[in-house]
Amino acid sequence: MLKELKTADGSITFFSEKFNEAYHSVTAGAFRESVEKFCIPCKVEEKVRKKGELNLFDVCFGLGYNTVAFLDTVFKANPKAKVSVVGFEMNLSVIGSSLKVNWKEYEIWKPIIRTALKNKGCEKGFLSLNYVDERIRLKIFIGEGRAILKAFGERFYGFADAIFHDPFSPKVNPELWTLEFFSILRRIIKDDGILATYSAASPVRRALLMAGFGVKEGIALGRKSKSTVASPSFKTEEKLLKKFKISTKAIPFRDLTLSDPPELIRKRQQACVKILERTLALTPIY
Repeated sequence: MLKELKTADGSITFFSEKFNEAYHSVTAGAFRESVEKFCIPCKVEEKVRKKGELNLFDVCFGLGYNTVAFLDTVFKANPKAKVSVVGFEMNLSVIGSSLKVNWKEYEIWKPIIRTALKNKGCEKGFLSLNYVDERIRLKIFIGEGRAILKAFGERFYGFADAIFHDPFSPKVNPELWTLEFFSILRRIIKDDGILATYSAASPVRRALLMAGFGVKEGIALGRKSKSTVASPSFKTEEKLLKKFKISTKAIPFRDLTLSDPPELIRKRQQACVKILERTLALTPIY
């Protein structure tokens, strides 16, 4: 049974006992966060008006709010648009439970998710949920994110106009915030595509930079720190580059085989930070 939480905009989110975190920002509002931290920074409205077609890669589908906010934004801007959404989610029950809560103005999109839940497939041993009509193609893989990227990542190289990167936080879910994970996302995104994530953590931003993204600050919504926006087409902000140089905390999480236990990934990064701090403390200044 998933615990429901009411967020600031009146929408409902769930609380994960496994990660001890809510699926969305309670103080910002779940649907507001989907629009303002993901759709707007990724320029969904502007791009679909210009191109007429748009592809989304949704990292951690969760309750489905980010995807339905994407669909709503797209078709309000361009009713004749065509879109393709690919994503993944570990917990199938979250998707089903989400359909039982009030989606407010997004209720009109529930039939698509219901249909996808009925149209199950099996690809390389992974369950997939599927929906196709003349305007929308939706495929959600069910399983652990790294395993799905290893199995299917190559199929989607050059696919995404936008990536919504929305796992639980790096401190509890570090395996989806590593340099190696972002390196695959770099291959999935188009050169002019945009990735948006709520995290402002320096290890995350530096990992994005090292993976081939230009990195900028996003907005502050529901928290003091600003979110992050990244694209191969961006030039990384100078203040971020300076912070990477002077901060001993900006060491990325690493997971060379995309299979290490989360605790090992976390401890490895912490150990590297301590080694760097100790080295700098012992370095003589002339």
